[in-house]
Amino acid sequence: MTTALLRLKSHLAGWREWELNPVVIKELRQAVRSWTVTGVLLLFLTVLFIASLGFLVSQSFEGDVNEQLGSTMFGTFVTILAGASILFIPLYIGIRITTERQESNPDLLYVSTLTPGQIIRGKFLCGAYITVLFFSACMPFMAFTNLLRGVDLPSVFFILFALFLVVCALNQVAIFLACLPLSRPFKILIALYGFFQSFWIIVPLVFGAITMMHSGIGTMMAGRNFWIATTTVVGIGLAVVGLLYFLSVALISPPSANRALPLRVYITIIWLLGGLLNLGWVWRIKDVRLMFVWTYLTFALMMFALLVSVSNSDHLSRRVSRRIPRSWAGRIPAFILFNGAAGGLVWVALILALTYGVTRGVMALDGTWFPKTAGLAAEDKHWFVATTAYAFAYALMGLFIHRWFLPARPAKFAGLLAVLLMGVWAIAPSIVLFFLNRLSWKAVEDLQLGNIFNVFYLRDDEHRYYHTWFALAWLVVMILINVKWFWTQVKNFRPPPLHEPPIIADIPPVISTK
Repeated sequence: MTTALLRLKSHLAGWREWELNPVVIKELRQAVRSWTVTGVLLLFLTVLFIASLGFLVSQSFEGDVNEQLGSTMFGTFVTILAGASILFIPLYIGIRITTERQESNPDLLYVSTLTPGQIIRGKFLCGAYITVLFFSACMPFMAFTNLLRGVDLPSVFFILFALFLVVCALNQVAIFLACLPLSRPFKILIALYGFFQSFWIIVPLVFGAITMMHSGIGTMMAGRNFWIATTTVVGIGLAVVGLLYFLSVALISPPSANRALPLRVYITIIWLLGGLLNLGWVWRIKDVRLMFVWTYLTFALMMFALLVSVSNSDHLSRRVSRRIPRSWAGRIPAFILFNGAAGGLVWVALILALTYGVTRGVMALDGTWFPKTAGLAAEDKHWFVATTAYAFAYALMGLFIHRWFLPARPAKFAGLLAVLLMGVWAIAPSIVLFFLNRLSWKAVEDLQLGNIFNVFYLRDDEHRYYHTWFALAWLVVMILINVKWFWTQVKNFRPPPLHEPPIIADIPPVISTK
């Protein structure tokens, strides 16, 4: 009973933290006192007022009644709102985090008892509150368009809600980029690049909002298909935002923390839910080719996860070691989900193998449970197998070189070596052909064993077979080379003894001067 009450109390404290997060209070207090936020908000209101006044004045000089005046004004207001929100709020949130993580004061985020998750949630909620402030300022102008012709309130609220979700997602992207362990010049370049690339987000976003307004999206809300599609899109967006959140938490967590556990658990959950969602759409649309959406997205995500996994350190901190289960039943999943390159390799391999197996199983139902469609072709099968085998071979080779020749370097050098080896092997044949004056597109499409990018350019099925068998053979060799290291990691993955003696530092003897 006491344990249940303590758990309930901890859950209630967690829910209360969302309401009274100290980071949110601090950030909002500084935002209110900042002339940057106040100035941009006043400029935003001034532009909205001038735009609405210009529309009304121009309409008064026209003899005919404009039946689409409300729709035109709404499109203008959406453009102003999207531009102000997307160009300012993510940039403001990103700059705030970057200044707090400057090299001259690296411990600013760790001087309190707040966890990294509370810090990232506070930054995100602060961005959401500022976004609500901008949308609240624009809401009276949006409601005014409903008094005119060509617009309805359900469409207005739906478009504003969709725009709000997009701005919140971009806020999380800015938080993730600001948490990257890069120097200030690189972060400035990323901020400038993101600022100019924002226009490529604003233009299609505004065009889509205007298109939805003219297509009568308010009438579509009565159909079930509309809400199914909307829920799917929102769910995918929330999954991506959650992934960026856990990545940001892992980036600002101390090295002694179990960074991999929440991230790998979350990716496993969204991988499983994404597969179920994709199977639901396959069953609904009756087209097995929709499975490729889940397969390709999983493959891209796991390639990134493979690079991060091999960059993990082999040594577990005492903080992580104490959390290792003492039973074998609990130690096996912990080995896969905890920190460490060996467990990360197993985790990535399991997810890719299950993804490939489920995809092939669904494709086998083509023409039986589902209407006959173009199933998984042979080249698609060999493309998946060859690229996965190449990626693991390069990763294991990077681990081997780092472990034997560069053991004093940080663990991230293993991932860097894997990328460098992959790039050198891909570029070397083209360089040789260039000096031999035989470089051409046909030469690029010819067989280049070991080149992971050459798999995408091949047109001959026989060459794909060669790539697959060469990649598998190379992978077996790399596994045999690293099998001793892997077995050592498995044996060392155990909790410390229960009655471990405390570590006492060596204190030099005191020499009397008397």
